[in-house]
Amino acid sequence: MSLLNNYKSSPVRIWFGQELFIYLFDPDQMKIVLHSPKSVHKEAFVEFFQPWLGTGLFTAPANKWKIHRKLIMPAFYSEILESFFDTINKKSEILVRIMESEINKNEFDILDYISHCVLDIVCETLIGVPSNEQINGKSIYVEAFPKMMRLIYKRIMTIPMHSDFIYNFTKSAQEQKECIKYLHKRTYDNVEQKRRLGYKKIDGKNGVLETATPKRKAFLELLIELSDKGTLSEKEVYEEVDSMMVAANDTTSTVTSLVIFMLANFPDIQEKCYQQLLEIQNKKTNREWKLEKEDLNRMKYLETVIKETMRLFPIAPFATRYVDDDLDIGGGYTLPKGSTAILAFLKAHRSADFWDDPLSFDPDRFSSEQAVKRHPEAYFPFSSGLRHCPGSKYAMMSMKIIIFNLLKNYVLIKDKHVNIEDIELKPDIIIRTSNPLTLKIKRRL
Repeated sequence: MSLLNNYKSSPVRIWFGQELFIYLFDPDQMKIVLHSPKSVHKEAFVEFFQPWLGTGLFTAPANKWKIHRKLIMPAFYSEILESFFDTINKKSEILVRIMESEINKNEFDILDYISHCVLDIVCETLIGVPSNEQINGKSIYVEAFPKMMRLIYKRIMTIPMHSDFIYNFTKSAQEQKECIKYLHKRTYDNVEQKRRLGYKKIDGKNGVLETATPKRKAFLELLIELSDKGTLSEKEVYEEVDSMMVAANDTTSTVTSLVIFMLANFPDIQEKCYQQLLEIQNKKTNREWKLEKEDLNRMKYLETVIKETMRLFPIAPFATRYVDDDLDIGGGYTLPKGSTAILAFLKAHRSADFWDDPLSFDPDRFSSEQAVKRHPEAYFPFSSGLRHCPGSKYAMMSMKIIIFNLLKNYVLIKDKHVNIEDIELKPDIIIRTSNPLTLKIKRRL
């Protein structure tokens, strides 16, 4: 980000070792790259993720990605997501109870609580196995995700470490191996537990299974069914589970924590959110304070708060695409074959060229009245185009339910207001702050 701040116009050519990278932060140029079949592949550094994620959806080459995405997308249909509602709500209520120990005390790190809650949610919805990480306390699994991301980012940014021969002699390589060993074992255990819980053989015939689930199946159920039919290998099932755990858990935890921090940091906005939730509840005939599925679509203001948080803190500060063939991006510029496009979402999201007063926190800029006035392509919360995030609706639903339960019970407080420009970001694969996201709570009367 600091490097890109020195440049006012896109694109920017940068050589990194022997690789040509072209940074783009013009929304129209980025849109072309994200939607072009000439730039579906991710860049070569994706191979550094493969000891961990194999060639699952996140790291798969274009030909495999197209097939697997089509196979997996039914797991994110609306009727499947709606079936998760009660589980997400239940886990969010557990979060509220566990956080009671922080009432009227000093500021604490909200990410730790949210990470354990989201892990429980992901395990019991997408994976379909029981999970009590919140109750059990500090989880190695929760800590493993950001550790792996840090190790991979460090390797990407250190050119000598690109060599497997050199990297394998480093301390980072040993730490990575231990981390991967643990993560892979957890994935294997989850898959095997789901097989035992969700399926049984009929007539003693191998591969003939039955389940009491609806016609459409949740994520891991769908993968197991595809494996039993021979469409996916067992190894591919594990790779897709590993990839989904990263995509659904680490990212959702981080964004949810940032939204909660913003609500504490801007008490007027928090109060406006709370008042809208009150209005939603008052429309119920029994006047009972209880969240229902249909309420999620009514949380219009909370949704703008989430969107504004993701503008200032996009979960992926940048994305990469390998250019298979010369690609015209307009304005007289062509990305040459063999180059890698770096799509600088964070810079575009904070650019005064596309946003009024870009470092102010203003959820109203995402109201229906204001949204039509801004650049239509300047916002990439879940990436965009051919390889956009398939779980955006799942993430938004989870965030709304968690935040609803917190606002229902607690007032979120910052001892001292923090300006957006003073929130320092770490260099990393996904957005992370240098300092913990701390706040305190008091019981809402």
